[in-house]
Amino acid sequence: MNSIQIESWALRVIDCVKKGQPNEDFLVELKRDWIEKEKAARRIAGHANAARGENILWLIGVDENQGVIGVNATDLASWYSTVESCFNELAPRMTPLNIPVDGKTVVALLFETDRAPFVVKNPVYGSKDAGAVELEVPWRENTLIRSARRSDLIRLLAPLERLPEIEIIDCDLTATIEERDSR
Repeated sequence: MNSIQIESWALRVIDCVKKGQPNEDFLVELKRDWIEKEKAARRIAGHANAARGENILWLIGVDENQGVIGVNATDLASWYSTVESCFNELAPRMTPLNIPVDGKTVVALLFETDRAPFVVKNPVYGSKDAGAVELEVPWRENTLIRSARRSDLIRLLAPLERLPEIEIIDCDLTATIEERDSR
């Protein structure tokens, strides 16, 4: 997805927010500010796993109720490197894009999810709790994040049949109407 497509998607979501229409869905997440790294990694992984190969879009600096708040775009570099450190082996590829909206900056983060499953490290593992789980495969259900169930993993790991992308270059249409006896 190129920058224009990301910005267009983000602006459509922002328009829905401004109109008070539903805006978060299985591919879109809104955050008013940068969230703590462990929480962010778990939410991104759960969102990416449930998307099953579709790109997901996070908009930082947008609140569902208050609309566009804006955010410091320079925080992204340090934020995402700490978030990536919470993943086990692989984090989703991210494409960031700063979008000016009403004199404020919204940061759009497009995550590619085609390399799922994404696994996060449990920050409690290695502490005094000897029974702590080391790794988790998070899963997004509606807007909540939970641990993936076996059935979720089966859906995630089963191959998806992807439809080819088609671009119509040229088209001719001829229509013929046959006369029919109305008896």
